[in-house]
Amino acid sequence: MIYFHRGDFMVINFNIERLDKLLYDFHCVTGLTVSLWDAQLNMLSFQPKKMSSFCRRIREYPEGNRRCLLSDKAVCEECARTGKPVMHICHAGLADNAMPIKFQDEILGYMMFGQVVSENKEKSHDRIRKLSDDLGIDYGELITLYGALDTYDEKKLAAAANILEMSTRYLWFSKYIEIKHDSDATRIERYIRENLSEDLSLKVMCAALGIPKNRLYKISHERFGMPIGDYISSVRIKEAKRLLTSTNIPINKINEMVGISDYNYFSKFFKAHTGMPPNKYRKTSPIGIFE
Repeated sequence: MIYFHRGDFMVINFNIERLDKLLYDFHCVTGLTVSLWDAQLNMLSFQPKKMSSFCRRIREYPEGNRRCLLSDKAVCEECARTGKPVMHICHAGLADNAMPIKFQDEILGYMMFGQVVSENKEKSHDRIRKLSDDLGIDYGELITLYGALDTYDEKKLAAAANILEMSTRYLWFSKYIEIKHDSDATRIERYIRENLSEDLSLKVMCAALGIPKNRLYKISHERFGMPIGDYISSVRIKEAKRLLTSTNIPINKINEMVGISDYNYFSKFFKAHTGMPPNKYRKTSPIGIFE
């Protein structure tokens, strides 16, 4: 299961295992490639797991893969803008369809299907030749792979779109997607994690979260077992440790990333909590050992 936060109070749980089975069933019935995206345009699942030889060949090239991702995101962005299903022809000449997954007019994500030919294959030769030249793929190979793709007329694509659109309207009723209201404690934790490099004064946090100072104090003691200032410090130390041991980011950048602008103060702060300064702590890590 994958969780996402939208707005101030909504938590979205994508049941990936069940959704992947739904995508698989749709693919088995229609023969179409289908994928699931969240509202931030991150792909969560897709079927079939083995893409067509034509698409796989294009994605083997960095520029080809970049164009494919941009094309996928473009159709989702158009879907977000209109709030309605959208069909377009991708950079490689294949038909793609996207439709929003909505809950009370809020877009939670997208279903996208296609990667098939919807136009006369003969008309696509110029497009394929240009793609061949741009990516450096042999034209004969690419046109052969393109010719092996299935062709779907507009009526069949529209019928598949109708079926998938109806399915998206009931995903939360059957627990494929769960929508929950966020608790204040979870909102506080998330806000601190997402704004660790920023001003985390009580005044700023209370205003951003819409929580009175007294309630913030109470939640911190009940949820974290310590004052809110101590909890923020513990999160900063934990993130600093992670960055020191898993990255090569300079220490004078790490202190800024965890919200402490003064490097000397950060060094003392880190030593007070861990027993050693950050440079020595890094040297004990696997990254530090091989520097």
